[in-house]
This record gives sequence, structure tokens and C-alpha cells, in this order.
Amino acid sequence: MDVQFRADPALLPHAVPGGVRFAFDAAPDTRSVALAGTFNSWAGDACMLERVSPTRWQTVLPVPAGRHLYKFVVDGTAWIVDPANPWVSEDGQNNSCLTVDETGAVLMRHAGLCADTPGPLHARQALASPAWLRDGVIYQLSVPAFGGDFAGVRARLPYLGELDVDIVWIMPVHPVGASGDPYDVLDFDAIDPRLGDAASLRALVDAAHARGMRVILDWTLNRSSIDHPFTRTHPHWYTRRADGSVYYAVPNREAFAGFDFGDRALRRTLVASMRGWIERFGIDGLRFDDADITPCDFLEEIRAALAQVRPDIALISQSYDEFHHLAACDLTYEGGTREMLRRCARGEADGAAFARYWNESTYSFPRGALRMRWLEDKEQGRASAFLGRAVHRAAAAVLMAMDGVPHILMGQEFDEPTWTGWQVLAGAWKLDWKAGDPDLYDHYRKLIAVRRRHAALRHGATAFLDDVPPGAVGFLRSDGHEDIVVLANLSSATCAFAAVRAAVEPLYACGWQPVEATLAPYGWLIGSIKKGRHEGALK
Repeated sequence: MDVQFRADPALLPHAVPGGVRFAFDAAPDTRSVALAGTFNSWAGDACMLERVSPTRWQTVLPVPAGRHLYKFVVDGTAWIVDPANPWVSEDGQNNSCLTVDETGAVLMRHAGLCADTPGPLHARQALASPAWLRDGVIYQLSVPAFGGDFAGVRARLPYLGELDVDIVWIMPVHPVGASGDPYDVLDFDAIDPRLGDAASLRALVDAAHARGMRVILDWTLNRSSIDHPFTRTHPHWYTRRADGSVYYAVPNREAFAGFDFGDRALRRTLVASMRGWIERFGIDGLRFDDADITPCDFLEEIRAALAQVRPDIALISQSYDEFHHLAACDLTYEGGTREMLRRCARGEADGAAFARYWNESTYSFPRGALRMRWLEDKEQGRASAFLGRAVHRAAAAVLMAMDGVPHILMGQEFDEPTWTGWQVLAGAWKLDWKAGDPDLYDHYRKLIAVRRRHAALRHGATAFLDDVPPGAVGFLRSDGHEDIVVLANLSSATCAFAAVRAAVEPLYACGWQPVEATLAPYGWLIGSIKKGRHEGALK
């Protein structure tokens, strides 16, 4: 998220001989402090800090290159964000962040990053992503929840076509273990027979392609089911306890067994499985679950192998890792927009803070890094529950007008009311197609259509407007052919935009009064400025 206070350098994570030093100041009666994060699969007892004074605890830990999230675990039960680190994660889970480069240097995001003063990684060029991904809108679905089986999803492709999404992300379709969780994989080469057979999956992919859609398959990367045959035939492919039993280090995930990627044969086996799905079914890309705890060199191996089969492959990393953009993945998550919009709606931030966040998150990443922006994700509940129903509409206008690739979770587009988070996927949960808000669906459909018609909203540069009133955000998207103004009022009061004049021609708006240059509560404007009228439209 945006950096909100100046840190004490003595307490921030920093490079020392042997790795990264972490320090924590605790109450004198604290009994233990541990460090848990993506660098140790969130094991809450794997890295214990040493008390070096009555209140200070510290440790030095080797940390591989990449973005890492972490928390301190106090007395074995209290998981807390690092109070000395102002950089908090964009994933909605309130984790502390740091990035380590290949030399071992610690790169902390700091306030003031922008085009004139970018972070060190912005000097490096991101991997070039395929045009179909850069231009796309992603729709994530579960086969049983969305259509029952492959044939049912195929029957609903006209619905997705009317919405105008063109990338269909399908959650895992493998056989699953006793937990019922679709990410609890029993066989990476097989299809869950409840969903259909190979012919019906191929028919679904072919039908999507015929409609101009691409298909991305969700892949559980770091683990298998604890009941997977590999745990018996190849136990050395897994993380193991002292007694030799396999386990998954991430807490509260007893149904899983974690892979040990130090084994080259394991890597080859998994890559061969991925290749098989692409070759057999024409899959266009993969999304990697929990990629933030996967070695980056393995992600690079995967890309090299899959690009031989499909040169325009797209790989989505469930991470916020800058290094994944250099040679491995096309798209990483970006969830800070969601949180900043809520802060603006609540009066906890303003348009200037929103702009600072965008600058800090953009200019700390490699140049051209493509981010997946979302209001809903499988780890979270509905956007309307998080933002409020009225704010959701204005926030959706912002999302669909921003740079990057927008993502929609099944049912988000009509505010389906029964989704609460990924846990429901382990049962017989299905979308309630009869509930929700059809007007919201129409809103998303119109927003996507505007994004399709105007290349500036997909590829244009972003510049934020000055003097935006409290409770609102405003920015300009420009591609050299067209300038588009985007305004959103996230508040319950009418907002006046002194910087915007009546020369803006609305493309899609609600509550916009051009003469007064005002937006009604929860209104939005996406408007075009014809070439030669820029100075007349924006003061």
C-alpha cells in the first residue's frame, strides 16, 4: 500500500552479512518472537528471534531475491504486522513487505516514487506480455459453481460474450482429496470426473476460442493433496518432518503436502504435466496459486518450457513480486487500488493519496510490468460488502478505466449474494443466478464496452488531476490519439471538479453536470477530449 510514515532505519529490515536482519521491539514480559513469511512458507515457529535487550528481539535470515511478505509471531499466537515498517501489502491481508535483489540488498518502497524519481527496479524492462492479455478482461470461475460441469460452462459462454469478457480463468479441474478443496490436488494429469471428460473440456476450450476468448487454467503449484500417490511413491519430493512424514509448512493447511523444489525430477514432472494440458486442450495460459512461495528460478524454467509449446503463453502469478516480471510471468496481482478506493470513500484518503499510491506501486516495479487489478478475489468477499453497494459502481468505473488488466470474479458483475470467500468452494456451493442486481451487470457490460472501444483506456499513459475534491479520484488516460478523463465520486456528497470544464464529451457517465462540472454522489464520468481541446477541458 502507500507508504504512510517515515521509518526508523535501525528497525527496518536491512542487509547484513549472512542475510537480512529483522528487529522487533516487544514488551518486557514477551516470552518469544518468531518471524513468518513467504520466505519460510509462513511457518510460525521456524525462525525464532533472539532477545538482545530487555525489549528488542532480532534475527538474521537468508532471504532469496524477490518480494516477500511477513509478520512477527509474538508468544506463539499473536501474528502482527511489523510496526516499524510503513510498507504494507496490497493483498488485503495486512502483511509487511520487503524486496530483496540478486545482490542481497533490501529494497524498501518509500514515499515519493514517481516518473522523475523511480525505484531501482524500474530501470529494468518487464517481460513482454502477449497482446491478447494486455487488451483483455479476465473472468474467474469455478466450473461446478458457475455451470455445474464443462458442458454447463460451455452453455453459459453466450452470457460471458454479452458481458464482453475475453479471458476465462478456470479454477482447478483436477481430482481432489477428502477436503473437497479444488486446490487439494490428487492427480495433476487427470480431470475430476464430476466435471466431465477430456472431450467435453476440449469442446469448452474450442467453443471459447470460437468466440474470440482465451482460456487460462488455474494451477496449484507448491503442493499436492496429502493423499496424492506421490506422497507414498516419491516422499523425497516433499517437505518432511524429522520423522520423515510429509507436510505443508503453511499453517492450517493439513490437507496439503508441500513440494520441495530442490528436487530436479519433481520439477521436470510438474512441467511435463503443465505441457500436457496445453498440448491436449489448447489452454492459452496458466495461473499459479501461491506463486509468492515458489522459487523464481523454477517459474523461469516453467516459462521457458511452455513457451516452446505456445509462444504467446500467458502466466499469471498470485504474488506482488517485482522479480516475477523479469523472466517468468506476465501478470502479478494488484489489490491496493481496492483498498485505496475504500479509504477515499471513508474519508481516510483523498485523490492525492490515491495518486501517490499509483506512483509508488508503478515506479517500484520494472518498466512495463502488467498488473491485474481487482475489486474481488477468491481470498475476499464481495466488493459491495467491502466498499458498499453505491461505492461499488463508482469503483468499478475506476477499475475498468485504469491501466493494467481488470479482473472480475464470478458473480461480482451482478453482486451475487452468497459468495463469502474461497472456503465455499470445498462444498456444493453454486452461484445463485436468480439473486443479485441486474443493473450492476449492465453497468459492468457498459464499462467493458467503453474500454474495448477506446485504446487509451488500455494502453494510454496515466496522469492524475490536481485539486480533486475530497471523496473523489480523477485522472487522464492518453495514447497520443485520444485523451480521456476519468472521474469518480466515492462519497455521499456532490463533488465539484474545478479543474474540468464542459468541453469533455461523456462516453459513459452517471450524475455528471457539465455546466457546473459536478458529479452527484457515487457518480462517475468517463469522457473524451477531442484533440486540440485539451487545454480547454482541463484547467
